[in-house]
Amino acid sequence: MLKVYLMLSGGVDSSSSAAKLIELGYDVTCVFMKCWSRDQLDIMGLSQDLYACLWEDDLEDARLVSGKLKLAFELWDFQTEYRQKVIDYMLSEYKLGRTPNPDVMCNSTIKFGMFYNKAMQQGADFVASGHYAKINQFSSKVSTNSKPEIVIERGLDQKKDQSYFLWRINKSHLNKILFPIGQFNTKQEVREYASKYNLITATKKDSQGLCFVGKTPLRELLLESIGKKPGQIVDTNGQVLGYHEGAFLYTIGQREKLGLSGGPWFVSKIDIEDNKIIVSHVDKIEDLFHSKLEVTDLNWQAFDEPISQFRCQAQIRYHGQIYNCQVEMVENKAIVTFETPAKSPSTGQSIVFYENNIMLGGGVINKLLD
Repeated sequence: MLKVYLMLSGGVDSSSSAAKLIELGYDVTCVFMKCWSRDQLDIMGLSQDLYACLWEDDLEDARLVSGKLKLAFELWDFQTEYRQKVIDYMLSEYKLGRTPNPDVMCNSTIKFGMFYNKAMQQGADFVASGHYAKINQFSSKVSTNSKPEIVIERGLDQKKDQSYFLWRINKSHLNKILFPIGQFNTKQEVREYASKYNLITATKKDSQGLCFVGKTPLRELLLESIGKKPGQIVDTNGQVLGYHEGAFLYTIGQREKLGLSGGPWFVSKIDIEDNKIIVSHVDKIEDLFHSKLEVTDLNWQAFDEPISQFRCQAQIRYHGQIYNCQVEMVENKAIVTFETPAKSPSTGQSIVFYENNIMLGGGVINKLLD
């Protein structure tokens, strides 16, 4: 019997995954990952008021689910690694005026990095999670060779599809990964499946906020970690309209918490060196749209290398619009040109490439070129 180590978070998605793996005939070990606690705030010198993680409750639910299904259960502690590789990364990116995606980093370094490695060391044949995605085999038309590869495909439930967050996973790991609920058509089907097994999580609300950290307010976390850096809010002509507590607190396209009259206004540029926020009036909405990007930190999953120039689809945010684009490879970078301008791309954001529903890979937006 093939052995699977499942990331059991205490939510309905991973709980239904556990039941599905049993149904498929696997020998399942459930693992709850502890990645955040009050201790981490102490280590970082931050206020306990920022704590909003309900990991103790989730741990209890995970224990109950594994017990109900009569599965082995373990708790693995990745707090230090999560702080260093996800939280520190997130803070360093915001300091640079970029918009990071910590969930992408968590998936690649913690869930399908350290968890994957430890599971394999303990004799796992596969690792599994409750992500809405599928593993498939595919031969891409934009590859330098035509051999089939193991790839990630969008989950059937397009509203819940999470493939966007998985682009940084090492392609050599994909043949050892299972996404048991990727075949479900809707979230309601997942809940009904959990109900069939009388799992306590069947009606549990979905978790909100940053992966593992919960509902910790990002603004307060950034202010405590980086410190206030007062500066000016100016329009595109350089006229001072107001003041802010730190340019790192803002993202491109943001309209809330600007405190400006005569609006609505939106953030069109972040000048981290001069600590200024540049805003545009809503009647200049075209300032938000860009047609050409430079992308770095590329990770391809559907092939070893793409051809030098190709067309595909791209997504610059989770559940964001899907854009047709042309990709030109220039050394270790990609120059991406959209057929129609993309709204609010920001440096630091993930851009993920697709060939229909197959994820080709992704990268990080490094520059806006227009």
